[in-house]
Amino acid sequence: MSTIDWSELPLDVLGYLTSFLPLPDYHRFGAVCKNWSIVVRERHHRPAQQLPWYILGEESSTGKRVFLNLAENKHYYMDIPELHEHFVCGSSFGWLFGVDIHMNIRMVEPFSRKSYNLPPLDFSPAILNDPDHNWEVLKAISDHDPSERSDFTVMVVGYNYRVAFWRSGDPTWTIPYKSYGAINDVIFFKGKFYAVGYVCSDQIFVVDVGLGPDAELISLDHQVPMLPNTYKYLAEFKGELLVLQRQKESGRASGRASRRANDEWPCPHMETTNIVVHKLDLDLEEKSCSECEHLDNHALFVGNNSAVIIDPKRVPGSGCIKNSIYYTHTPSDIGRCCGNDLGIYDMVQKKMARYYSPEALFSSESSFTYLFVFPTWLASN
Repeated sequence: MSTIDWSELPLDVLGYLTSFLPLPDYHRFGAVCKNWSIVVRERHHRPAQQLPWYILGEESSTGKRVFLNLAENKHYYMDIPELHEHFVCGSSFGWLFGVDIHMNIRMVEPFSRKSYNLPPLDFSPAILNDPDHNWEVLKAISDHDPSERSDFTVMVVGYNYRVAFWRSGDPTWTIPYKSYGAINDVIFFKGKFYAVGYVCSDQIFVVDVGLGPDAELISLDHQVPMLPNTYKYLAEFKGELLVLQRQKESGRASGRASRRANDEWPCPHMETTNIVVHKLDLDLEEKSCSECEHLDNHALFVGNNSAVIIDPKRVPGSGCIKNSIYYTHTPSDIGRCCGNDLGIYDMVQKKMARYYSPEALFSSESSFTYLFVFPTWLASN
C-alpha cells in the first residue's frame, strides 16, 4: 500500500488549505517542511478571518511582545527585534507601528518581519531624546497595506493631540495647516483622512494629503450630536462612516474603586459606562446623521489601531459577541491602572462585560509590563 508524501502536494493545493487555518495554525503549518514554508512565505492565500490579537506588553526578561488571542484565551510571546526599545503606538492591515526615544517611527509586519523606517517626527524639538516623551505618538495608521502597494500614507496623532502625515518617498513629515491640537482619532475613508476632536471638541475634520505641504485640517459642518467629555473614535462599516462617543465615569465615584491584584493600594480610574454610535452621511451637503443601534450582527474593535470589523459567523467558536464594541483603555489612562477599563459594550443589550481581568494584568505572577502599554489591536492581514 503506497503512502502519501504530504510535503510533495502541489503548492496551489497547499495554499488553498491554508486559507482555512487560523493565524497560529497558519504559521505552525509553515514550520512543517520547506515546501509548506514556501506556501506561507509567499502568502498567495491569506489565513482565515479571526479575532484581532490584543497587545498586552513586553516580557521583562526577554523583551518579547505579549499578545492575547481572545478566541483561545491564550497568550502568545513573540520576539520582534525590529521593535525592541520601541513603544507600539498603532496598527493597520496587520502592521505594527513603533516609536523610539528619538521619535523615529518604524512599521513592522510581525510575522513576515518586513519593515519600513520612517523619518523622525518633530512636533516639538524639546521632546526629542527625552525618555519621558517617546510615547508622544498616540496613534498611527496607514491608508493601505504596504505589502500590496508601495504608495501608502501614514497619519499619526501626536504631541498635544496634533496630527501629521508621511507619504512614502517624502523626506519629512507634514503637519497640516491648522493642526493646532485636540484630535482624538483619525481614519482613512473613501480616499481622504478624517479626524475627530478630542474630549470637549465637537469638530470633525477632513485632510486631503494629496495636497502635500499645502494640506490643512478643514472642519466639516455636521449634524452629529456631540456629548460632552467623551472619548471619540471613527470607524468604517459597510461604506459608511461611524462616529463613536465613549462616556467614562470615575470608578471611585461610582463605588467601583479598584485595587491592584495584591490589594495594596487603591487605584482611582475611569470606567466606560456607555458608547453612543452615529452614522454620518458625508454625501449630503448638511452631513446628516442617524443613531446606530446595532452593527448588523458584526463586532467592532477600537483602540490605537485602525478600527476592525469582524463578522462573528466567520469565526465560529471564537466567542465573539455580535453587535458589540470591544474597547481598550485610552492613552489618557496610561500609568493610571489602565487595565481596569478593558471591556465589551453590547449595543443591543446596553450592557458592559470584561474580556480580560485586571487581576491578570497586575498579578505578581505576571511576567510582562503593562502599565505603559498603548491600547492596540492587531488584525492579521
